[in-house]
Amino acid sequence: MDDKPYQFDPQNPRLVTNAEIPQTQYYLAGALFLLSVRAYHRRVFRVDQNTLNLVLFSGASSLASYAWANFFLSSGVLEAGQLNNQKELQRA
Repeated sequence: MDDKPYQFDPQNPRLVTNAEIPQTQYYLAGALFLLSVRAYHRRVFRVDQNTLNLVLFSGASSLASYAWANFFLSSGVLEAGQLNNQKELQRA
């Protein structure tokens, strides 16, 4: 592990500059979402044709897909930097 994993902004030394969400996290979340909606459509929606259930499942699936992608591709160091930046920007 790095001795100092963060790079700080020269104007605001409490703001972390290298704590960004990797793009692969969004790609994985999108892929998981599309796969889950496809599976739901093939197994459930074709049988009951309930559009409201499809919309509700899609909403829940989007949140769950992002949570799974965040769990597997994010690190505690990045998350701590992001939380630090949120608190620092609220303070300003």
